[in-house]
Amino acid sequence: MGSVQDLEPIEIAIVGGGIGGLALAIGLQQHDHIRIKIYEAASKFSEIGAGVFFGANSIRAMSLIHPSVGEAYARISTSVGWESKKDTYFDFILAHELHGLPTGTHIISPKLSATERHSTAHRAHFVDELIKLVPNSMAEFGKRLTDVSRDENRGKTILKFADGSTAEADAVIGCDGIRSVCREFVLGKGNPLSQPMFTGKHAYRGLIPMDKAIAAIGEEKAQNRFMFLGKGGHVLTFPVANGDVMNVVAFSTTKSGVWEGEWVKRMEREDLAADFQGFGEECQKIFSLMENTDHWGIFDLSPELPTYSSRSLRLLLLGDSAHACAPHQGAGAGQALEDAYILSHVLGECHSSSDLLAAFKAYESVRMPRAKFVQIHGRRQGELLDLQRPDVGDNLEKLKAVIDVPIREIWNCDLGAELEKALAVMKAELEKGRAQSSVSE
Repeated sequence: MGSVQDLEPIEIAIVGGGIGGLALAIGLQQHDHIRIKIYEAASKFSEIGAGVFFGANSIRAMSLIHPSVGEAYARISTSVGWESKKDTYFDFILAHELHGLPTGTHIISPKLSATERHSTAHRAHFVDELIKLVPNSMAEFGKRLTDVSRDENRGKTILKFADGSTAEADAVIGCDGIRSVCREFVLGKGNPLSQPMFTGKHAYRGLIPMDKAIAAIGEEKAQNRFMFLGKGGHVLTFPVANGDVMNVVAFSTTKSGVWEGEWVKRMEREDLAADFQGFGEECQKIFSLMENTDHWGIFDLSPELPTYSSRSLRLLLLGDSAHACAPHQGAGAGQALEDAYILSHVLGECHSSSDLLAAFKAYESVRMPRAKFVQIHGRRQGELLDLQRPDVGDNLEKLKAVIDVPIREIWNCDLGAELEKALAVMKAELEKGRAQSSVSE
C-alpha cells in the first residue's frame, strides 16, 4: 500500500457498538486514511448477558486485530481456579442416573493442547475495556437505524435514524446483532432468511458469588469448568470476574418447540424446577442460589444466507447480524472477533472507496464458510449435550467419541492463512476490475 498521502479518505459507518463493532473500530484505527464513526442505538455502550467463553481462536483473533485488544482481555479474563485443570476443556458428568450409572458419574474430561487453551470473562467487563481503546468522539448514541439508502451521484450511503437525524459514509458495517435492522436491507424486508429462528432450547443464566458456590458444591466444581449432562437439558458452570463469581447457564428443551413473549424474561422458579426435575442434588443446590436470574430463549440465524452484503448499498454484516449461532460451543463472540480481524485488514487495503466491493467479496469468501460451519454445529452440539442428537442419543461411548470434534476445528483455525486467502481474493477482484476498465476505455 502507498503512503497515507496517496490514499483517498474512506468513511466507514459502524452500526452497533457491541464486542464486534468495537473490535472492528479498534482494528480500523490502524489505518490513517479510514474515518470511523460508530452509531449505537442505546444511550451508552453495553452488553447483555453475563459470562462469555472465548476459545483459543478467539483469543488469537484479539491480538491479531490489535495487541491492545488482547491485552484488554487479559486484564479481565479468568481461566480456572486449579492449576491442574488449566488443560481441561470441561469436566462432563451425569446430572442424573442413567443406564444404572449414578448421578455425578464422570463421563469425560477432554484435554487441551498448549494452543487450545481458552478462558472466560464477564461480557460487560470486556466491553468496558474495549471502550477505553475507542475515542469518545468516534461514537454517537441514541442512534436507532430506520433506513439505509444510496446516493449514487455523491457515492455515499445514507443512514436515517429514529431521532430524525441522518449520516453518510462510503460504506456501512452492520454490527447490530441477531435482531439486526441492517440485515433486512441486505436480504430484503420480509425475507424469511432475515428472521431469527428459535432453536427449541432455552436457558436460565445467573451469577453466584464464589463463596456461596463453594459452600454448596465444593471447590473443585465451583472454581473450574463443569457440565452436568441430562436428558433434555444440561447445566454448565465456570468462574468469571477473576474467580470471584461462578457463572451458571442451565439449558433445557421446550416441549412445544415454540418460544412465546420476550426473548429475555425474569426467571420463574417453578419453571426452573419443572425443567430440571430429576436432576441431581448438586444441580438443585446450584439452582437454589440463582437469584435475579434471566430466562432466555435461544435463537440463531439460518446458515443458508446467500450473502452478507448489499453491493448496491455498500452495506456489509458482521458478527451476530450475519451468522448468529446457538451458544453450545462458546463460539459466537469469537466469530465476531474473527470477522473484525479479517474485515479490518481488507478494508485497510482499500486505496479508495472504489475498492470497497472487492474488500466485501474478500471478506465473504473466507468468513461465510467458516461461520456456516460454526452455526450448523452449534445446534448439533446443543442436541448432543442434551442427549438428543439422533445419531448419538444417550449412548455415552458415542458421546465421548464426538463431544469435542467440531469444537477443535473451530479452535485450531489458522487465522493468518484465512487472511492470506482473503487478500488473494481481493487482489484478484481489483485486477479484474482494472482489466474491465481498460477494455471499456
